[in-house]
Amino acid sequence: MPETQNTQPTDTKPETAETKVRRALKEHPGTTAAKLASAAGVGRSTATKILSRWAAEGLVIRTDGKDQSVPVTWTMCGEQNDAIADGEDVPTAAEQGKDTPAEDAAADAPKKERLPKGALYELVREFLQAHPGEEFGPAKIGTELVRSSGAVNNALEKLAQNGLATKTCEAPKRFTSS
Repeated sequence: MPETQNTQPTDTKPETAETKVRRALKEHPGTTAAKLASAAGVGRSTATKILSRWAAEGLVIRTDGKDQSVPVTWTMCGEQNDAIADGEDVPTAAEQGKDTPAEDAAADAPKKERLPKGALYELVREFLQAHPGEEFGPAKIGTELVRSSGAVNNALEKLAQNGLATKTCEAPKRFTSS
């Protein structure tokens, strides 16, 4: 049986999805994620995740269409264009010691501490009493109290069972103080 010769050097690394997307973006700037994924030979969701991460790190520009009929396009940007295009390893924002936009948003978000047992029930009751005669749904109250609408709904149902709130509408659910 004849031996087949390996024509590729043995010291090269296999091409990653990121490398493939980089090459496709270099060859097709201003293109949608779906077309880049096709050109790179990777899945659309994989390409979209990579592009979104790069956008958060400021390595690519995401251009929204004017409405839903015009798709989002992607283009390389910034000082690191050449490094990205050449497939060099570009340090991420986290590796450079910079905060990413997601980390900035998380740092600015108010901290939501876990409530003790029964505390949400009391918060919802107090909210309804502070707004007599007004009707509210669980989502609105949840937003105001910065709590889960599902947990608020459970508290509202319990308040209604105990006669401290009145369910004024079944769908969409609306409650008022009693």
